[in-house]
Amino acid sequence: MTSVLYDAPGPRARALNRVLTLVGVALVAGVVAFVVWRLQSALQLTASKWSVFTYADIQRALFRAWWATMKIALVAIALSVVLGAVLAALRLSTVRALRLPATVLVQFLRAPPVLLMMFWFFYGARGAVPVFWCGVLGLTLYNGAIIAEILRAGVRALPAGQREAGLAVGLTPSQVTWTILLPQALRSMLPSLLAQVVVILKDTALIYILGYSELLRWGTGLGTQYFNLVPATIVIAVVYIATNSVVAAAAKVLERRLSTTSRATRTAAMPGAPAQVESGSAV
Repeated sequence: MTSVLYDAPGPRARALNRVLTLVGVALVAGVVAFVVWRLQSALQLTASKWSVFTYADIQRALFRAWWATMKIALVAIALSVVLGAVLAALRLSTVRALRLPATVLVQFLRAPPVLLMMFWFFYGARGAVPVFWCGVLGLTLYNGAIIAEILRAGVRALPAGQREAGLAVGLTPSQVTWTILLPQALRSMLPSLLAQVVVILKDTALIYILGYSELLRWGTGLGTQYFNLVPATIVIAVVYIATNSVVAAAAKVLERRLSTTSRATRTAAMPGAPAQVESGSAV
């Protein structure tokens, strides 16, 4: 079978693909086996290195460190979405005096690393800003600019008739942006927004350099104290993966809900919808 962009592989190509797949799997298995062997040789995988995680005090401390990370992430995510929506609306404005400063601000905020932004607040304020807010503000400014570009791209991808229809019924350009365009952009760009949320959650680890006791700083401290740095970092990685998996699952549920609601709204708005046909026949 042949399509415009893809030629289906023949027997020889399929056989070659199977061989390459087996070689790739063998190489990955070899690397994993080598890493496990080296860790075992360094006595990092012995039961004594992992037993500390069975202590109730360690488990409670792990939960407190995880919650400290989540507090930063949740506040930064909420503020980033608000800032991103405002910047996106300003960049989409028809008023040049609003659009140009917003464009310059977005380009400026996207350029520096997140850690550098945290340093601006940490050292620039000379201790007047708590470490928690230094991390939150750094994450918010950077990711708010990224989210603004995601939303702007989502709005630009919408049909031009959406804006024209809103203006035709008497809405102002700002009302069209906030009530018609941005809500649709949020739904259409939800996968990209989810990816950025995961980035925010992972970038919270940068704040440990400022001395804030979040998950990574707590884990490295535990590993140094009990000489089990490798098991501690593995546990931290598992916690991050589990948290991101829960966030991804929640986003999938939200995406299905939004798509179902959108389909139901479009069906109800159709001229030949069943409910309207029945009511017309009853008359």
